[in-house]
Amino acid sequence: MKKLTALMLSLALLLSLAACSAQASEAPAEPTAEAEPAAAPETAENTQTAGGKTLVVYFSATNNTEAVANTIAVAMGADVFEIIPTQPYTDDDLNWRDRDSRVSREHDDESLRTVELESTAVDGWGDYSTVFVGYPIWWGIAAWPVSSFVAANDFTGKTVIPFCTSSSSGLGESGQLLAEAAGTGTWMEGQRFRSGVSEADVQAWLNGLELPAAEPAPAETAEASTVYFTSSITPEGLMAVYDALGWTPTGNVAVKLSTGEPPASNYLRPELIADLVQSVNGTIVECNTAYGGSRSETAMHYQVAEDHGFTAIADVDILDEEGSMELPVEGGNVLASNLVGGHFGNYDSYIVLSHFKGHAMAGFGGAIKNISIGLGSQEGKCLIHTGGRSHTSPWGGDQTAFTESMADAGKSVSDYLGHGERIVYVSVLNNISIDCDCDGNSAEPDIHDIGILASTDPVAIDQAAIDLCFAAEGSESLQARVERQNGLHTLEAAEQIGLGSRTYELVDIDA
Repeated sequence: MKKLTALMLSLALLLSLAACSAQASEAPAEPTAEAEPAAAPETAENTQTAGGKTLVVYFSATNNTEAVANTIAVAMGADVFEIIPTQPYTDDDLNWRDRDSRVSREHDDESLRTVELESTAVDGWGDYSTVFVGYPIWWGIAAWPVSSFVAANDFTGKTVIPFCTSSSSGLGESGQLLAEAAGTGTWMEGQRFRSGVSEADVQAWLNGLELPAAEPAPAETAEASTVYFTSSITPEGLMAVYDALGWTPTGNVAVKLSTGEPPASNYLRPELIADLVQSVNGTIVECNTAYGGSRSETAMHYQVAEDHGFTAIADVDILDEEGSMELPVEGGNVLASNLVGGHFGNYDSYIVLSHFKGHAMAGFGGAIKNISIGLGSQEGKCLIHTGGRSHTSPWGGDQTAFTESMADAGKSVSDYLGHGERIVYVSVLNNISIDCDCDGNSAEPDIHDIGILASTDPVAIDQAAIDLCFAAEGSESLQARVERQNGLHTLEAAEQIGLGSRTYELVDIDA
């Protein structure tokens, strides 16, 4: 699979380096062994080059070139693209002593060196003005999967810096041969990293390249989204802040909310929301949970909705009782598609009615959580929680991938409904606990009731809710939970992919 990521978390890199260092003597001498990994530099004297971004492209058979590539990427603030053969090289394939091994046969027969790759296309290739190209040395030249990548891309206008990893051989003519294969670009003299290369050596080489410093991008003034606010947490206040949006739903109207996990969660009470739901002739919609509990099966979920008083004020539809509906994710960081409840498409307009609170896994739960995990089918919830890894279990996923997957899934819903055209958001800031409504025995609320927010922008309304809650007395526990779960990264990722803006204007309709 193609990888294109911005490396910002040094902890992940350090873990990678630690794992690679255990393989210091694993590779053969011919083709020459890849170098031991370098530790991640703590400071970055070089940043992105003027006029464009920086990319580190690499092929690594035994993870060691990968570690050096990641070290360079962190120091340079660069993105990373891994060259991955469609048929990966196994340990047996790399055994150069076996004259019948894959690398030996490819070495002996040059026609076999055109290696098929999973992808040669780099997203945003035209945005990169500086490209580092890394590889192990095989028989004195660059490992041939790199040649396949180089030959497939146009390096016109790019400064290209090769680097190799080898325990004995030097760079040789490997960089020059790659430049000839490319036929385009300005190729600089490269660098070979020996086994046991130090952090200082990598940083000293980068400093010596004398690449131009990045020119600061012109300041952009983000367009502020409007978020309406009332301190009146009453049916009248809810109607007033909703009316301030000036939005009229069309067709079948869905009101997405949490029906609340028994026996003692802080879900929105029917008596607060009934007037709004009935004013739009709305159907209350939900999806089954993926973690068990009283709402993991459709029949039980309908019973909870009845027990909590929702069926008394409106029709209720469990959207995934008949499976999933797939929505494409455009420009996401993790997910290529999102699975919502199968009935999602039956509704023309959506009011996303959220109870803002903390969340054990996401840090906080608001509008973005409500349109991502909340609208996800059971299978979709598992994919979001695990960053696309599991269709059947929500457990064991990477936290950053989880937060970014929520943003991705939310964007797919917003794209489908037209970014505020057929969907709006109302968030109630009352009974604010560090635990979600999905927790049947949530912690007691420790922040006084604040008010109700409304917006057409899910990112702005969540940012406003965070700001109001963090400024309130008793918010220390919530702040600690959000920080521990890296919850604000959901907002960062959502803004980055275009779901909405963290810049907002708060309009107090009570004034």
